[in-house]
Amino acid sequence: MTWLYGLPFILLPLFTIGFAAAAVCLGILGLRKGSYQSQGSRSTLWVYFLSAGFVGGVGQLLSPVEDIKVPWVNDQRPEKNLFAPETPWYLFSYDPMKRGERQADGFVRFYKREGLSGISSDLYYSVRQGTILTQSLYFRSDGNVTLQLSFWTKRGRQIVPTRLVDVGDGLKRAYATYQVRPGDELVQGPDIVQIKGNWTYIDIGYAQLELGSFPSAYRSGGQPDPTPLGRFVWWFGTVLLGLLVFYGTSYLLTYVSRARAALMITLGLALHLSVGVWQYFSYFSSESRAAGLAINPNAFGASGVVAASLVWLLGGWRLALIALTAMIGTVWISGSRAAFLGVLFMSMIWVIQFPRAWKWAVGIILTAGLMMVLLPGWEDRLGRLISFTDLSSPSSQSRLEIWQVAWQAFTEYPFTGIGANRFGIYYLEHRPPNALEPAAAHAHNLFLHLLAETGLLGLFGFLGLWGSIIRMLWQMGQWAALAVIGTALFMNLFDYTWFYAGVYYPLWVAVAWALRPPPDTMRA
Repeated sequence: MTWLYGLPFILLPLFTIGFAAAAVCLGILGLRKGSYQSQGSRSTLWVYFLSAGFVGGVGQLLSPVEDIKVPWVNDQRPEKNLFAPETPWYLFSYDPMKRGERQADGFVRFYKREGLSGISSDLYYSVRQGTILTQSLYFRSDGNVTLQLSFWTKRGRQIVPTRLVDVGDGLKRAYATYQVRPGDELVQGPDIVQIKGNWTYIDIGYAQLELGSFPSAYRSGGQPDPTPLGRFVWWFGTVLLGLLVFYGTSYLLTYVSRARAALMITLGLALHLSVGVWQYFSYFSSESRAAGLAINPNAFGASGVVAASLVWLLGGWRLALIALTAMIGTVWISGSRAAFLGVLFMSMIWVIQFPRAWKWAVGIILTAGLMMVLLPGWEDRLGRLISFTDLSSPSSQSRLEIWQVAWQAFTEYPFTGIGANRFGIYYLEHRPPNALEPAAAHAHNLFLHLLAETGLLGLFGFLGLWGSIIRMLWQMGQWAALAVIGTALFMNLFDYTWFYAGVYYPLWVAVAWALRPPPDTMRA
């Protein structure tokens, strides 16, 4: 029956929260039974966790509380905008299915010559029967445009009367109201139909879906502005969950061989890649980026790199060959540049570890990858992945702008930062004029993000915990585990995926294996 203990590892790359939930339950059970009291350095590890949680948590309790300024404040602000700031980025035209061109000020442009009959999004939101909703967005064009907004529900597209209001400077606002009826359940959108007039392009931006029968001033959507107590709970809870996943994984690994755990992770990685491949070819274009079951393509790519690295740590070089193939495929269809750097970093380490007789297999995999690059339309994807080498490219310039805003946030609040999970709001208020990225949820750099949101207290807590982990692994000679952590750190120099579940919890699995108790203390 010990094979049952290996099943949760399938969830690690596929549905990480499910694995974490199981590990947390086992971790709590182990702590209650005192299972970790006599296992060497592991018995005192909780001290580092609680210290990191306390230091960073105090900083969050002391972090500032500010009113949030938003554009177009002319009316009473809504309580909540269901549409996130980046919602326009996911808009696409009906025929042909094509995403719009991002503009420097946050709008997305569509052209009439492309056969534009409507614009929609595959984002959807749960709604309750009887609720009155108002959908609104801002738009501009080089000609006269009329349009209708619709509420696309499970009952179909509900086209409703739409008002167009001129707000000046060539900008108009469209809004419409709808009462949720039985059977609707979900609203998908924004959804724009019946676009008519004499024009060549239309720019769409600043979409809002709110409760009520009249539109209020635009407010950034997504996560609400957290209170200091909420920020403390997030920081301390994240640290505590890491501790429990560490202990729960330690319990699992007393029953499951590392080879079986690695095999299960490889299976989960392959399944997740299959989901991403289906997404990629279902919406194929030169700009397509698959996200799998992750929150976004960057998280999908980063989680694939960490999961494959974990397979190499637990299963050895044979399974690592399969994981290497899955990792390259995941990063390719995700289009994540940070994950691409992680592939390069980890692949160099793997090649050194492979027996000489098997190095040709790696050569075949890399050659196949090169042949894929030569296929029509895929040269654009390679250009995106290596664009980090061009500091003059728009993507590189946008990173520099975001980093400058993050540094500004740190200099304003050096000890506490602006507060956990508040960078997206801060960026909307402090982004430079004509910023290349109209919205940024994070700083695209782990350490700058920690400085901006948590200040020196949060950074010291983070470095104290992971510095202690790295020191213990160094003293034990666990070089492979250090390589896995180093890969994640390297990727997070150019992105912020460290605390994403698909990266964060697999790292604690790696640490749990590296700090496992001696064989004579483990269960048969």
